[in-house]
Amino acid sequence: MFEISKVFEFSAAHSVHSQRLNPEWSGSSYPKCRRLPGHGHNYRLVVYLTSEELDQSQMVTDFGHLKWLKEFIDDCFDHKLILGTDDPAFGLLLEKLGVLENGKVKVPFGEADFVLVNKDFRLETGRASELELNLIKEAPFFTFNNYSSEEESPLTDFYQRLIDGTAFFKGSPTSENLARFFYRFVSENVKPLGVKCSRVEIYETPTSCASFRE
Repeated sequence: MFEISKVFEFSAAHSVHSQRLNPEWSGSSYPKCRRLPGHGHNYRLVVYLTSEELDQSQMVTDFGHLKWLKEFIDDCFDHKLILGTDDPAFGLLLEKLGVLENGKVKVPFGEADFVLVNKDFRLETGRASELELNLIKEAPFFTFNNYSSEEESPLTDFYQRLIDGTAFFKGSPTSENLARFFYRFVSENVKPLGVKCSRVEIYETPTSCASFRE
């Protein structure tokens, strides 16, 4: 069995709404990671690919064949705030920000590109001024990019920064859940290469890592 690995780096923030602390072990019961508007990390994602045989280039696969994953991370995770759609306050938060109305997530005063990872961990893309909230909540991952508006004002500037800067994640965006997401996402999308994803590691800091494999 041959195995290779590739490292991807990105900076992002998350709000870990699920955090609970045991003060006996942590010395504190206050869950700082739950705070809004989130806290940031310089993430380091390590993807491992395996194959029983080498390809015609005498490789598991060329590292350049993962360019699509780097582009996805750069466009959809880097410099984003990652929010969990199962957060009990998720709907309230969207309402307070003025982007949720009658069960639809709106792009105020404009429209934006969207990237959605569906339940089969395949990408769907498009451009919209509004989308059903349930579509976003049921997707493993969703984000907007490239907000545009015919107006130029402090209000549309606010929404450009908000819309393009937020990503929605199914589940609490812990490192453990992110590792599972990337494992399943990579596993599905490398199938045409004839290789398998054996595991994924994600570092929040140089000394703190979560991993997932099946």
